[in-house]
Amino acid sequence: MAKTRAVLFFVMMLLLMISFSGCYLFPKEEEVLAPPLVEPPEITYETAEVKKGVIEKKITDSGTFVSVEQANMFFKHRGGRLKDIHVSVGDYVERGQVIAELDTEDLENQISQQKIHLKKAETRLSQVRAHSGDKYELSMAQYDVELAKLALNNLQRQLDECKLVADMSGNVVYINYNANIGDYVDAYQPMVRIADPTQLQLQVSGSNTSEYSLGMEAEVTVNKKAYTGKVVMTPADVPLDVPEDQRNIVRIDVEDLSEDVKVGAMGQVNLILDRREDVIVVPRNLVRNYMGRKYVLVLDDGLKKEKDVEVGLETPTESEIIKGLEEGEQIVIR
Repeated sequence: MAKTRAVLFFVMMLLLMISFSGCYLFPKEEEVLAPPLVEPPEITYETAEVKKGVIEKKITDSGTFVSVEQANMFFKHRGGRLKDIHVSVGDYVERGQVIAELDTEDLENQISQQKIHLKKAETRLSQVRAHSGDKYELSMAQYDVELAKLALNNLQRQLDECKLVADMSGNVVYINYNANIGDYVDAYQPMVRIADPTQLQLQVSGSNTSEYSLGMEAEVTVNKKAYTGKVVMTPADVPLDVPEDQRNIVRIDVEDLSEDVKVGAMGQVNLILDRREDVIVVPRNLVRNYMGRKYVLVLDDGLKKEKDVEVGLETPTESEIIKGLEEGEQIVIR
């Protein structure tokens, strides 16, 4: 009995020692710390002050200088086989200069024969005057001479009509190369076009021609030099007899144009279509559009908010604000 108690005591003591030593066998649990407080970053906006200024709606075009006075040269009274064209594109010709000819071989033979007929008639007239006093015979001989002269003059006139003569002085700007030497050409078929190089206007074509109005002033730049120009012809004012390919053009008369500017020179046009001064102007990309509603973002007491606006004149880069913004407000750029 005493032995049993001793064993129980020993077991209890052993369990007690194990329970106390357990604190040393397992690591001590660390205390859980609260996460540090993170302050949100301060929101900053890039802004610009709303100001008044000038807005212009304008277009920029390029054009070519052409002669105001141009004329087509053609054989007016007769057609025939083309013998030669005596000029080239770019040549300067004087008024009265022969620029083309028709073949005249048959006419020249007829003229040679008619000259002989005239000499025969004149010889017979001389004989009648010398050897006959018959007034009737003398009159007939005189008539024969006059008829021979008329026929010769008519042939000479036809020969002259086979020469195409320039009606004006200027530069050759076109030659009908569809008519080759030896081809038959009709009367009034254009052969050569001559332009007066001293009277030039800037001709503009393209998609913007409908924006031009008669009398508009424009700035024209040629070789980095600026000139003042005025619109003198638009598609609405083109004469009815102008060829179809020249109907959609604008002509601008340029003041005090330098003599160095020639036919074919290029010029740049700046045309102001509308201009507003002392108005609120903002970059166009800052005006937002949602379902027809136009608004901008402004900064009010440090907070960004939307503000409805009404837009007036617009260009590719700027917008006029006619309602909704006041001068001095801060508009948010980003």
